[in-house]
Formats: sequence, structure tokens, C-alpha cells
Amino acid sequence: MKWQQRKSWETRCKLLNAALTCLERDGFHSFRLDRVASEAGVSKGALTHHFSNKDDLLVHAIEKVLDEFVDALARGVEEFHDDHLTLDGFLDLMWQHMSGQLYMVTLEIALKARHEPGFKDLLTPQVRHFHSRIDDIWQQLFPHLSPERASHLMNLSMNLLRGMGTQSVFREDSEYFNELLRAWKAMLRQQVAS
Repeated sequence: MKWQQRKSWETRCKLLNAALTCLERDGFHSFRLDRVASEAGVSKGALTHHFSNKDDLLVHAIEKVLDEFVDALARGVEEFHDDHLTLDGFLDLMWQHMSGQLYMVTLEIALKARHEPGFKDLLTPQVRHFHSRIDDIWQQLFPHLSPERASHLMNLSMNLLRGMGTQSVFREDSEYFNELLRAWKAMLRQQVAS
């Protein structure tokens, strides 16, 4: 990669990371391009060189965070099949991501999409692609189960974690969430074995 291409790629990555930080910290109502540029340490002109507007930046930022999540899950599946990660450990990996920036950012994006149909239309293809990749991950995780059963079990897991993430906004009680996760791990192990 040439120097100028590398510098452009690095600036783009800084901007995407800054957008995620600002979205998580400020929420979509207070999300502003000048704050993103400042957080990234670049000019607003550099930002608009890479992203045409706020929605363009947000769509690419959410794509980045979703891709990173799917990539982490794919590595988790490999570790699971290599006996370096248990099913409980895989769920811990999911919770680690779902209780952090990923969840808070996707919550803000979902609220924005709910209130702005044009933004929802921009984001829908990425969300569909994400769900397709996730369904593939679930089938790889449990090849001995039917694709439907693997998908149902792990989408239940995702929705449980998403609900826990929502509740964590109001309840700061790690033991409570750990207990819920322990209970679900036991149920999931039983379901996967049957």
C-alpha cells in the first residue's frame, strides 16, 4: 500500500472509531460531525473528504462494529471446535461484546432508524448482511443441529444479551447479569445436547 493510501486508510479508521466513541458517549441526538473530527484529531474537511454526510459516516461506522463482532464470533467458533473455548466461554465472548460499545452503539442506531425512515433504508442492507453472516456462524458453531435449531438457540441468546444490555442502562449490578448468564448457559448446554 502506498504512503498516501495508507494515510487515507488510517484517517478513515480514526474517523470511524471517533464516530463510534461519539455515538456511544453523546447519543444520536447530539451526534455532530465537528465533534467526530475533533475526537479523531482531524479537520472537518478531512472528515467530509471521506464521508459525504452524517448518515454516510454512521452507516460505515456501524458496518465496522458489526463486522468486528462477526469476526470475533468466527474466531470464537474456531476456538470452540479446537477445544480452546467452551460453550460457556463462547457466551461470555458474546456478552463481552454485547455489554460494551457494540450494544450501546446499535441501540442508538436502532433509535435513529426508528425515527428516520431514510436512514433505516440506508442501513437495512447492512443489517440483513449481518444477520446472514450471524446465521452462518450459528450453523458453524453447531453443525450437528439443524440450521433452524442452531439459529433459534443462538438468536435467543443474542436477544437475551440484548435485553440484558438494555437493562444495564438502569441497573448496575454485575452479579445479577452474571446469574442470568449462568442460568442461560445451563439451559443452552441442555438444549444443545438434546
